[in-house]
Amino acid sequence: MKRIFAAALVLMLLISSLYGQNRSNPSLNYDLPEQYVEIILDSKEEINQIAADFSVDKVTYIPQNNHYKVRLWLGKRDYESFESFRIPFSIYKPENSKWNVLMADSYAQFVANWNRYPTYSAYLAIMDTFQRLYPDICDIDTILNATPDNHLILVAHISNTLHENSNKPSFFYTSTMHGDEVSGYYMMIRLIEYILANQNNPKVQNIINNVDLWICPLENPDGTYYSGDNQIGDSPISIRSNAHYYDLNRSYPEISLSSGRSYEPEVQAMIDFASAHSFVMSANMHGGAEVYNYPWDCCTSYESPHPDDNWFWYIGRGFADTCHTFNSNYFTDLNNGVTQGADWYTVYGSRQDYMNYYQHCREVTLEMSADKVLPNSYLVSYWGYVKNSFLNYIEESLYGFRGLVTDSISGEPLEAKVLVNNHDEDQNNTEVYSKLPIGNYHRPIKAGSYSVTFSAEGYIPKTIAVNVTDRNSSIYNVELTRVVSVEEYQKEDFVVFPNPTDDFVKLSSELAGMNLLATIYNISGKLLFSKRINSNDNEIDFRSYPAGIYVIKILNENNEIRECKVIKK
Repeated sequence: MKRIFAAALVLMLLISSLYGQNRSNPSLNYDLPEQYVEIILDSKEEINQIAADFSVDKVTYIPQNNHYKVRLWLGKRDYESFESFRIPFSIYKPENSKWNVLMADSYAQFVANWNRYPTYSAYLAIMDTFQRLYPDICDIDTILNATPDNHLILVAHISNTLHENSNKPSFFYTSTMHGDEVSGYYMMIRLIEYILANQNNPKVQNIINNVDLWICPLENPDGTYYSGDNQIGDSPISIRSNAHYYDLNRSYPEISLSSGRSYEPEVQAMIDFASAHSFVMSANMHGGAEVYNYPWDCCTSYESPHPDDNWFWYIGRGFADTCHTFNSNYFTDLNNGVTQGADWYTVYGSRQDYMNYYQHCREVTLEMSADKVLPNSYLVSYWGYVKNSFLNYIEESLYGFRGLVTDSISGEPLEAKVLVNNHDEDQNNTEVYSKLPIGNYHRPIKAGSYSVTFSAEGYIPKTIAVNVTDRNSSIYNVELTRVVSVEEYQKEDFVVFPNPTDDFVKLSSELAGMNLLATIYNISGKLLFSKRINSNDNEIDFRSYPAGIYVIKILNENNEIRECKVIKK
């Protein structure tokens, strides 16, 4: 899954498909921070090629001529490069650019009728109010203290175990990585309020009690409030990029191409935040379409399907179908609301692919509304269409199989790799890990029977059979047995073999013919067994003992003791 830079091929394809179209290009306005343009292409291959150099914003198939209308986003950094291709294009302007976007300048005004977007100061006040009204279950944290334009990236942490270590899956919702796609921004503020204000609702109770929930409503405040902290609107009032004119959803480490380079402040902050929280599932929200988009963004389902493709489709279908119960015309783009990312169009450097590949998370992209800036009069109804899908989707992090991984002797938690055999693939990084300090792991997966191997450095791997049913959680706690190192073996007074064992051990030949007393102790020093060893009987039976580390002590006639450690598998 490597990005292919093929500018020459792009140019060749575009010339072959577009030559002869007698359209004179309009001029790009170099004074604008960004512009959207539309071009016509012949094939998905051409779309994927041009996506290597520019941000594809939307693809629409034209059945009348079997072509594709492709909308591209161009930031200031792209203008000269794009014009060098000499591609016929038209300037795109959203139809709703004429709409007046009503703003709320306080918490009270925002919640009064729920039909306004917040000013930046109102947003800060809203998040602070949530924390003050519900201090036992809500804490407002900061992902980034200062963006390039000196805004905050905030996140609400919701749980009944705030500031405690707990055996809960961590779930992460974020929105508006593209600053001009703000419907999700509004919806995430409403989701926070709904969960906090409806704690007696059984579904909400389940989430608060059993999920470690994090919600970041606004991931790119510099883009959203580009024209000032008191207004939001279509481009160029709000802009897609950050203050440095980078498309953040093309700026994450690419699969198999991470080079240790520096990243935009918003991207680096999100990488650091994700690395600190071991999210089991997550979703990032956009606008311009209404569809659930799942991995991978950088390669099609034909080229490299995600090992959990059937699970992603199953829960995506559930998300869209739940929306349809409230409005059959909402969330119906592409395959009636569900698509694999690159099957729609290719994106390189997306957050979705980064989270799945590098963080071993299950992240999807949710396109929340066809209008990037949803009209104020639609806000309340759209929230009603999608609210239950949001809640159901959080609960999916509780399903699959889960448990604790611990040391078989001490019971201490372990950080272990959890690999589904003949399912997870090394090149896709789809295994998960138990995390300290609890040793808990969580593996969402489609219903079925699986062979799963647990492994940790310094421990003997263990493979178990796992059975999973949809929308249920199967618990599998696993104890791993420590491996005694070569250096530890060399310190032993004598040798037994085989070691490790799962049944019998024999003493080394120098002791086998002697009349000695052998005693067996567990690692805590408790005497378990003793027997006489001689040339006719020099085996010791470990079959009845659980997996762990044991000590054999040998006493001669003078009560001199020699000892050796044995591992029972």
